[in-house]
Amino acid sequence: MPEQHQAGEPRPRRRAIRARWAAGVLAAALSLVALPTTGLLALPGALGGDLRDGAAAGPAAGAPQTPVPDPLVAAVPDVERPLMVLRPGAGGQVTTSSALPRAVGETAVLVLHGYTSSAAQVADRLDAPALARALDAVVVLPTGLGDRPSWDAGTCCGSAARSGVDDVGYLRRLLADLRSRGAARAYVVGYSNGGMLAYRLACEHPEDVAAIAVVNASIAVPRCPGAFTALHLAGAQDRAVPVEGTDLVPFLFTGFPALAELPALAPAADLDVRVLEGVGHEVAPSAPATIRRWLEAEPAAPG
Repeated sequence: MPEQHQAGEPRPRRRAIRARWAAGVLAAALSLVALPTTGLLALPGALGGDLRDGAAAGPAAGAPQTPVPDPLVAAVPDVERPLMVLRPGAGGQVTTSSALPRAVGETAVLVLHGYTSSAAQVADRLDAPALARALDAVVVLPTGLGDRPSWDAGTCCGSAARSGVDDVGYLRRLLADLRSRGAARAYVVGYSNGGMLAYRLACEHPEDVAAIAVVNASIAVPRCPGAFTALHLAGAQDRAVPVEGTDLVPFLFTGFPALAELPALAPAADLDVRVLEGVGHEVAPSAPATIRRWLEAEPAAPG
């Protein structure tokens, strides 16, 4: 059994720490350093290197060394937001399209990518085709906004969070559309920033989801009153969303609570938390099958 993370000593108040960072962040923003459209900002200090969809890498050539906030982004109509839709078929075949089918089966699954990532990338890393086959479900992978796609999960991440994009509203409309096409049960699976959005949706509107499964994520909203069921997979060596928590991830301009604090942050939720030893912020090889088995058991909402 994976080892559960134990609560550490209480962390200091964040206000003073963030105040010290504010001056540096403001100075960086005023420097008008151009943001790359495909690379990622270098992480200073102990974090070091880039974070490419959660995988630690070396500094990108020409990337600025000072964190600079992503530019603001304007919301777009739902129909302009691309979808990747996977449908299971005969003989284990899975078809891919860019539009929802006229009718869907009993189960639908939303899969949400991480910061700066894409639907195709998370489909590969979480093995979305296998998920569609295992659950006999339509799997829908939407895309966040911005040149460096992101989701507004609360305090994180990127352009979406800076701009207050209503990603929760977008997902709720997408889920309502799936229900109108026949889906009686909906799960949300998210990696990193996508997992944070899954948490926010479940915290604020638990009636819309049967359960969520998140990988290397956290709760990024101040209140989480919803009663929901969640599988939480965390990498013991994750430097972006550390299990011990952090007051600030420089290039994200926010911090995250310790994993041990999540039950108190979501007191009505049923959390199945598993810490994976030897794993960082990348998707562990065992994660896709673990998520499939957990969802196949049809987890029910608390109470």
